[in-house]
Amino acid sequence: MRSSSRPAVTAGSARERRRAVLTLFVLAPVLGEVLGASLRLSYFIQPLRVVAIVCFYGAGVVLIREIAQRWRLSVWGIVLLGCAFALIEEGLALQTIFNPVGMDGAPVFGNALGVNWFWAAVVSGYHVVWSVLLPIAVVHLVFPRGSRVPWLSRWSAGVLAVVFACGTALFVAISLLRSDFRLPLGYGVATIVVAAGLVWASTRCRDNGRVVRTGRAPKPTVVVLFSVVAGTVWFVLFLAAFIGGPISFVWWTVGALTFAAAVALLLRRWVRREWTPRHQLALCFGTGLSAALFGLLLVALDGHLANIVFQCVVVAALIAAYLWMRRRLSSSNG
Repeated sequence: MRSSSRPAVTAGSARERRRAVLTLFVLAPVLGEVLGASLRLSYFIQPLRVVAIVCFYGAGVVLIREIAQRWRLSVWGIVLLGCAFALIEEGLALQTIFNPVGMDGAPVFGNALGVNWFWAAVVSGYHVVWSVLLPIAVVHLVFPRGSRVPWLSRWSAGVLAVVFACGTALFVAISLLRSDFRLPLGYGVATIVVAAGLVWASTRCRDNGRVVRTGRAPKPTVVVLFSVVAGTVWFVLFLAAFIGGPISFVWWTVGALTFAAAVALLLRRWVRREWTPRHQLALCFGTGLSAALFGLLLVALDGHLANIVFQCVVVAALIAAYLWMRRRLSSSNG
């Protein structure tokens, strides 16, 4: 049983904490945008877009992780903060949750009362898992000794808050430049209120540090396969938000939320068993692999050779990183 109190952050760990912060700052945009080909090689000639992504994702995820540690939040608390993160990006900044044709002119399926409900559910789930939970979990595996302590001073947290605000402002500028849609004031205020409510609700999800282990968790191989399949299903829903279908968007939305809840509950059950870092690594790898393969599909359909080659390199790098981490965990346990 783990103590509910946080261990003190010693001066001797300052260098490791800086490395962990830098790693998470870089890894968040890589896993959140590059892995799934939202940021492709051909997009790197757009400096405004690249800087916005790095500032928003890097600073935002580091701040979410810091808030979670200082407020002693459970995973559910981080999920709620991730939902707020998604609303700020996709609702306030890029405004894709409200724009009926998205930013690229493609009609979004299921717009009602000025809101793309199905897209809001799918894109929020994407950001919660791939933009927030995945990079934090990976960095905690790389830096296990500092996984239960805050990493930032008040000054550095303030700096990152400014960087995050700059990233948000750049996203707003990109949205204004790429689309004629203008978010109505009432919808903007409502989004801020909902995001603030999610942040408040996250404070009610405290981590008491008590986990009762019951039974054996499945083998890491099973966890990899499960996470690949679950991630692939979510990306199919991602495409359905633009393709649509004969079924009402209401049922698509309910189905997506039900699927997410079922996956979360099953993982919660597994984690309460003999869950080890190797299981966590397997979960991270399978989740990341589903995004990387989806990104490969997107660039293949696009037909840009440089992007295809780059995405193949991304997939290969992901596999190599997994094998390196698995060997590292095996040697540490041995």
